[in-house]
Amino acid sequence: MKKNTKKVSRGKTKFDHRKERSKSTDWLKYKKYAYPVLVGIILFVALFVRIYHLESLPPGVYPDEAIHGTDAIQANEASHWKLFYENNYGREGLFINLIALGFKLFGVSAATLRIWSAAFGIFTVLGMILLARELFGGWRAGAIAGFLTATSFWHLNFSRIAFRAIMLPFVLVFSFYFLLRGLRTKKLYNYILAGVFFGLGIHTYIAFRIAPLILIALLAALIAAKKNFLKNHWKEIAVFTLLALLTASPMLADFYSHPEHFSARTGSVSVLNPEVNQGHLFKALGISAALNLGSFNFHGDQNWRHNLPSQPELQFIIGLFFLAGLGYLAWQFFHLMYQRIKNRKHNDNLAITVLLLSWFAVMLLPGILTYEGLPHSLRVIGALPAVLLISACFIELVFRQTDKIKSANLKTVIYIFLILSITWSGFVSVKRYFIDWGQSLEVRQAFNQNFTEMAAYLNELPEDINKYVVVNGGGKTMDDGLPISAHVIKLLTYSKTPSISYLDPNFNPASLKPIAKVVLMNYDKGIENKIRAVFSNAITMKVISQPGSEIDFFVININ
Repeated sequence: MKKNTKKVSRGKTKFDHRKERSKSTDWLKYKKYAYPVLVGIILFVALFVRIYHLESLPPGVYPDEAIHGTDAIQANEASHWKLFYENNYGREGLFINLIALGFKLFGVSAATLRIWSAAFGIFTVLGMILLARELFGGWRAGAIAGFLTATSFWHLNFSRIAFRAIMLPFVLVFSFYFLLRGLRTKKLYNYILAGVFFGLGIHTYIAFRIAPLILIALLAALIAAKKNFLKNHWKEIAVFTLLALLTASPMLADFYSHPEHFSARTGSVSVLNPEVNQGHLFKALGISAALNLGSFNFHGDQNWRHNLPSQPELQFIIGLFFLAGLGYLAWQFFHLMYQRIKNRKHNDNLAITVLLLSWFAVMLLPGILTYEGLPHSLRVIGALPAVLLISACFIELVFRQTDKIKSANLKTVIYIFLILSITWSGFVSVKRYFIDWGQSLEVRQAFNQNFTEMAAYLNELPEDINKYVVVNGGGKTMDDGLPISAHVIKLLTYSKTPSISYLDPNFNPASLKPIAKVVLMNYDKGIENKIRAVFSNAITMKVISQPGSEIDFFVININ
């Protein structure tokens, strides 16, 4: 962690916590060239692993992704883009509206559906580089945090799925980057940008709604860490708050006009709901907290869409650095608070420590306060930047302690160990995603790849064949009367096969036209017999799009 800067020089303020140029090794004099090159390499890695085979991995469009796409199509067709979309328990509209823009520019496809997730993931990596450099005062810390984020299985996975939650790390990282940069430089535009990014958060994902608690903790820490902080910075605080409220105001107005939008979904999974905790609130809270805290190092998310169930959220080596960093920051917090209370000593490190610890704790709450699918890496994705920054903090601390070692040989050995550990963790995580996870049958099933294959099959049929889909795939009914599962087919056949008829499982077979293909989203012997009672020559066939994949579906041919 940084030391206090006592002198002001070359435009630097007292809050300037960047580390001075190190002379511990000769090659560091070239760091002004090495840093941009290293950042470029990290961003290239982040870009490559997030767009490589994006249209086919994950293998299949999951219904929750598809409803984003069909809502976006409907918004484009009606030229009506909403702040909040009511389908599928309700979702903030920013992500869907961006998808609608992508569809307008590049057409409807699985890759276009997911490209915004990849983009937010890539820019979050850049933000982590900038934020870590601002927090810990050096290019090395920024590179470490950027690489950990670029290769994190947790972040990589959600950067390739069309879930709006991926925007949450993005807005938090840039909010705090510009806020800290404003404190250091005293440039007003940084506070403006910080406020805009923070205000955007309410338009992203439900878990953001408790993020203001981080600001409250940070403000308290800044008041304790810096003398006369409120007196010297009240104008900047006012600018940040005003811009955040202005940016958030459209969604806040929507919540005021439609309170049901604000409360959508939360009650059904909340651990505070007696129906959920079954009358044992504190026991349920304890179990939820333990599972969520243990997910980073021991027992990760068991949902195949979110994680490789046999693995924790963090690769083993990075998990150890995280635990060490968490312990170090906790110790530093109590130490600095003791110094502040007993000796009235001001220290900027207190604000940095409180920011990281409160960020981690607050953004864990959306997972701890729910009691479904625990541990749940999607609900706590807002904690992801804090977890990786805490890990990077300790790694940077080890590097700095190593810089003080006089023995060149020992110093080299430690450098090599740290660099190889970080690089190896990235390799393992990327390999885990693309091979261990990406090529598993369980992932194909978790993403309902058979629904995607049905759409591809229908798109290949001749135009003169009547096409029917029996929508018995399950899921909540959307506003068009179709279950959410059918929206995968609706999305992927849009503009390619517009003549599909969707049939309720209780349809009348006499309404079917001959020379037809009837796709069953789920095989049902009763439906098959019902069709054969009217069309005696109907033939049922199993379609296996990829031999050996065990992903198949049934089609009834009517001649």
